[in-house]
Amino acid sequence: MMNLFIDSILYSYAQIFFSSRRWFGAVVAAATFVIPQLGLVALLGVTLSNLTAHLLKFDEAKIRSGFYGFNSILFGAAAVFYFKLSLFLLVLISIFIIITFLVSAVLEHHLASVFNLPGLSLPFVITLYIFAIFLTNFDSIQHKGFELVDYSFLGFLPPLVKTYFKSLGIIVFQSSILSGIAFAVAILFFSRVMFILSLIGFLANYVVVGLLFPQQGETFLILSGFNSILTAFALGGNLIIPSRKSFVLTVIASLMVVILTGFFIKALSAAQLPVLVLPFNFIVLSVIYSLKFRKDQSDLVLLYFQPGSPEENYYYHHN
Repeated sequence: MMNLFIDSILYSYAQIFFSSRRWFGAVVAAATFVIPQLGLVALLGVTLSNLTAHLLKFDEAKIRSGFYGFNSILFGAAAVFYFKLSLFLLVLISIFIIITFLVSAVLEHHLASVFNLPGLSLPFVITLYIFAIFLTNFDSIQHKGFELVDYSFLGFLPPLVKTYFKSLGIIVFQSSILSGIAFAVAILFFSRVMFILSLIGFLANYVVVGLLFPQQGETFLILSGFNSILTAFALGGNLIIPSRKSFVLTVIASLMVVILTGFFIKALSAAQLPVLVLPFNFIVLSVIYSLKFRKDQSDLVLLYFQPGSPEENYYYHHN
């Protein structure tokens, strides 16, 4: 039972980065505690979610794999990132963590059975939007802006490099550049292909933002940047077998990420809702689903077995 509990937590953290390694999950979990409040509420999220799944007798293998936990980690982290924590808010967060689990269970099953698609982080996005709109009923809850910490002792790093680390960190709503550095090192040790994909996705995003939105500041670059990195992970080697064409697809997807980020910022501004990972989910699900209707798979082969690292996916497919 204890092994199941520990595995379900570590794999849930790892799933956020398309990883299936316990040590990777431990690194991500530890990095979230750079901001202690955020780390604790994120841990509360995965614990409550997995406990609920266990009590309701959901598939034990899926619980262990982190299938039901990673969306709740993101919800807990986002709630602390965007709102000032209080006892009342913590009670509401706990309730919505269970709602996140229920939305995850329904959406994952529906997308898998009807469209043969993964749910990705859509359950987290939907629940956080419901949560944010619900909180407008309470004047006492204080909203926090999009704040990032830039450490003076890292001033020697070029601005582009710091923005890359911030983009990695914000995947788990870490406003600290140190978390982004920890994630980058973990990704490099887990998969050199994923590390290269993160650089390709971020740099392609940087170029496109410079061409289309030269007037935008660092916040827009980070928002589109971390969506591009996640999209590169998904389409470059984790949901599609790595190939030359999958790398080209990653670059094209970065263009679409920038466009959709600009669209969602305008579309959601009236309701004062954050963009979150909507561009990533929209593009990945659209691309994966559209590729199912081809007559010939060519070099873009959709993953058809239990995923590992991009390198493992490649060798398993070809051998």
